[in-house]
Amino acid sequence: MQFVVNCDLYQYAKAIATSSWGRALVWSLIAAAFIGPGTVATATRAGTLGGYGYLPVVALAALAGYVFMEMAARVTIVSQRPLGELLRGRRYSGVLPPILYLAVAFGCAAYQAGNLLGALGGLGLLLPVSRYWLLPLATGVAVLLWWGSTRSIGRVMTVLVVGMGLLFVVAAVRIATGTDIVSVDGGGIDTGTLLALLGTTIVPYNFFLAAGLGTGAELPDMRRGLGLSFGVGALITGCIVVVGSAAENFISFGDLSATLQGVLGDYGRLVLGVGLFAAGFSSATTAPLAAALAGRQLLGFEAGEAKFRTTWIAVLLCGLTVGLTGWNMVGVIVAAQVINGLLLPFIALVVFVLANRRGLLGKHTNHWWQNVVGVAVLAFVFYKAGQFFWNLL
Repeated sequence: MQFVVNCDLYQYAKAIATSSWGRALVWSLIAAAFIGPGTVATATRAGTLGGYGYLPVVALAALAGYVFMEMAARVTIVSQRPLGELLRGRRYSGVLPPILYLAVAFGCAAYQAGNLLGALGGLGLLLPVSRYWLLPLATGVAVLLWWGSTRSIGRVMTVLVVGMGLLFVVAAVRIATGTDIVSVDGGGIDTGTLLALLGTTIVPYNFFLAAGLGTGAELPDMRRGLGLSFGVGALITGCIVVVGSAAENFISFGDLSATLQGVLGDYGRLVLGVGLFAAGFSSATTAPLAAALAGRQLLGFEAGEAKFRTTWIAVLLCGLTVGLTGWNMVGVIVAAQVINGLLLPFIALVVFVLANRRGLLGKHTNHWWQNVVGVAVLAFVFYKAGQFFWNLL
């Protein structure tokens, strides 16, 4: 996952994008923000448990992600005000901004454990490592965030993650068309795994990332870019599900590596290891910063001030602490996606309400079909979240 440490993301993107499609490609940051260790672990688990039956869930998650991220970006583009600033306004003053900030920070902390463990899991496919390697990994993240210099490393990491994505595409084609590779039929759709797929595709803090990218952008560029972003993201996620369907079990990244080696040969382990490390390390830089930027938008934190830095430090330390506990790596990563899937409908509901405020957006409020899709998605996710909690009783 790539993230540029720049409070005005669009101004940086605008400097490197001169054509209409170039400006649209800026929104690939959204896809980069959900193709990480969480997506790899969750989609593989889904394929192992339910086979191709989870592919419609991936398509639903991508559609829902596009609809709601478009709303968040449109609110910022039309109003020319950041999402968090709107929620700090008189109409929403009181408890809502702090609650949303805490929800986003909690979700980022959950993600952070999975990000660090994903990076460690990638290294573990290449080198003999222990849990204590998390300490230098976390230290590297802290140094980058403190000095605000993640741009160059983000570009390199993105190239490596793209390579990993291509690996899954090639492997999925081999599995889907090959006669000597067996795809396992799963046992139906599990509610927790469904929520995890939603949570890893529609990352709650991406609402604030979309709002940040929306500053100074244009609606057509945004819509083309988000469509491309979620289309590519859904393709890669679906391919990981297909690869997972060929795995006998999935308890560790070693199991996934063995499956890829069986399909593509020895280099599958190398590409997976490097790609997982890149995705995990860059995501580990993003999640703490995203929490701090959410605090900036919702509570008025300024970059560099004590509250801003305290937020990302707390998220980083929470992730490190969970990572050092010794819990199952894949279990922790998938659990983080479930947590974010449970938080998702509450944040999406706020965005949905803002996108229907005629006094704020004028003629750019939601069309009737967007409201139909939005209500259907919200109802479905709230229902599944309630079902998940009911099953825990």
